[in-house]
Parts: sequence; structure tokens; C-alpha cells
Amino acid sequence: MAEVGYIWVGPLEHNGDYQRDLLRQQGVTRFYEDVSANSVTATRSELTTLLDDIGPGDTLVTWRLDRLASTLPQVLSLLELLGGRRVGVQSLTENLDTTGPDGAALLRVIQAFTQLERTLTRERTMVGVYAARARGRVAGRPRALSATNVERVLLLREQGASVREIAQQLGTSRATVYRALEQQNGEEEGGFEGDVPDARPSLTLTFTTPSLPSAALPESAAN
Repeated sequence: MAEVGYIWVGPLEHNGDYQRDLLRQQGVTRFYEDVSANSVTATRSELTTLLDDIGPGDTLVTWRLDRLASTLPQVLSLLELLGGRRVGVQSLTENLDTTGPDGAALLRVIQAFTQLERTLTRERTMVGVYAARARGRVAGRPRALSATNVERVLLLREQGASVREIAQQLGTSRATVYRALEQQNGEEEGGFEGDVPDARPSLTLTFTTPSLPSAALPESAAN
């Protein structure tokens, strides 16, 4: 069990010394730090590395919840992800602690609030997936990404990162990121129609030119 500190330095802040000092007062000795020059870009490469390294029983400690993501839905999504991994979260300013006696109840509330945002995110993701399919991308589990990196793709996408930004952070191609997103949505919704053989019976129709019996023809035509 370890306490891991995360520091995010915004574009209007000089450095992360203030945050680091606060976390050290809580006994944190291991830090991950992202420095952003643009508040619009919601990518945090060191946070992604932290998620790779942190394990069950560990606790992520941060100064404020807005250090973790740019919007409330993104923060809630990250809290849900960490809760599912049995990783605690402590935020000093909000006095939030998911490792306490009320942590399980808090995580259930968080999960309820993130369900709607997850649905909307899936719909936005599918727009990119269908665009990739129209360009000839083939569905299937991406061999170039591990299970952990697939999870990182989904997290970064929920944080608002573009496919290009995700590909750059993971050192892979945009096609691989698209396949990871498509695979996830296919698993959640039971797969795409193209992945399931059509078991319905086929019906073949043959059209021929009708002919009239000779008795029905006019006498002049019969002669």
C-alpha cells in the first residue's frame, strides 16, 4: 500500500511547489507531475503513467479534484475507474477520501452520475468509429495495444483527448486507437451486425416472361 501524489500545473501557475509541499505534509513521497501550457488541451501524460503504475490498495493524493481533469464528468469518470481498481483517492481541498468508511457508498453515487456521461461519450465515439469504417478500417481487437493501454485509450477519450493526441501519447497509430474504440463499443452493445452471421433463411426469386396458352390467342394470330 502506497500513497502516490499527482500534481497538475496549469497555464497560470509558475510551478508545482505549492502542491508538492501540501502533499508532502500528508506523507506523500512519490509524485507524478504534468505541466500544461494550454488549459484547453485536456491531456495528462503523467497521469496516464500513474494509472499504469498504481495498484490495488494504493491511494492517489491530489490537492484539488480539478487537478485530475478539466470537467466534472471527467473527474467522476476517473474516480469510478480508480474505485473499480480498488485504488483510493484523497483530495485535500474537498476533503474527499474514498478509502474511508463511506467510500463504497460514495463510489456508488459517482457511478450513478457518470452513467449518462458515459452514454453520451459512447455516441460521440461511434461517430469517429463509423467514419473509420467508411474509410475501410477493419474491426477487431488491436494487437498493438495491451489491455492496460486499451483502458488508457478509453480514459483519455473520456477526458476529451482527440484520436491524434491519444495515438501520440501511446506511441501508436490513429488506426489502432480507432480499432480499440470500436472494439470496446462492439463488446458493450453485443457487437456490430457485421460481426454476427446472418442466420435468416434466404429467398431467391426468379422472374420469367409469362406466356399465353394457344387457345387464348386470336384466330388470326394462331394461323
